[in-house]
Amino acid sequence: MGVAPFQDGQYVRLRNRGRGGYLCADETGRGVSIDPRRGMVNTAWVAQVLETDTNYFVLLRGAYGRHLAVTRAEAGPGHVGFDAAQCAFDEPEDSHVMWWTTPGKNGSVVLLHGTSARLSALRANGRYRRWHRRVTVEAINRSRVTSMMEWEAQVIPMRVERPPYQLRPGGPDIPWHQGSEETVQVNCVVADDNGSTDGQGREALTLHGRSLMGLGDELAQRLGDGLNFQDITLCIQAGNLAQPTVLLTDLPHRDDPVDIVVFRVGTPGENYTNATLQVHV
Repeated sequence: MGVAPFQDGQYVRLRNRGRGGYLCADETGRGVSIDPRRGMVNTAWVAQVLETDTNYFVLLRGAYGRHLAVTRAEAGPGHVGFDAAQCAFDEPEDSHVMWWTTPGKNGSVVLLHGTSARLSALRANGRYRRWHRRVTVEAINRSRVTSMMEWEAQVIPMRVERPPYQLRPGGPDIPWHQGSEETVQVNCVVADDNGSTDGQGREALTLHGRSLMGLGDELAQRLGDGLNFQDITLCIQAGNLAQPTVLLTDLPHRDDPVDIVVFRVGTPGENYTNATLQVHV
């Protein structure tokens, strides 16, 4: 077991070999599912190779900055195993976001979690009942890996310009996850020209709605100097140890506060960030 074929900083889509469709970060910011729409920002994941005292692991970070993770929540009817989820990365001991890999058939990869004595694999559901879309984690042994556990890692090629924003129309038509509020608490910090946030004060604001454009306009106005949304880059950070992820879509349907890092366009810090963000989604 290792982390191949993933490389640090690489953007990928993961297509399930058994049922087709792509690993997708749900708009709730919580669950993970299968979606047939290849061009969505939510089906793009950035790989981070993590070295610990004992081994290497791969972390997969989605559109909302949160990491593909194992949970102990039993999967719902029609699904096998335990739910996979999007989680923050706060502590070095957060092993639930750490994955191994092993080769599958036809060039695919199997994403594994745990130890050789107690191993689980990420899997799709709904091979025949297509409405069962959630992605789960199932305990396995090496002798019974199925195609529902095999993922084709499709590398997303680099390109010069930033990918387009994936936005929904504003207004009351944007659906809200049941139980969530129609306001989002945002904690933001402005990086200096070199991209560092050390010593920079954080500011809290309440955003009405979850619109990326609304958030960008609000932050640009607070920065002053005649700035607008086009003059800044917003990154979302989910956890103390998480890397900032460029925000290309509206905020997720979550009730917990969102941490945003603001970079000024054209600064060395923003240019360095863009070097890892210029991908074709």
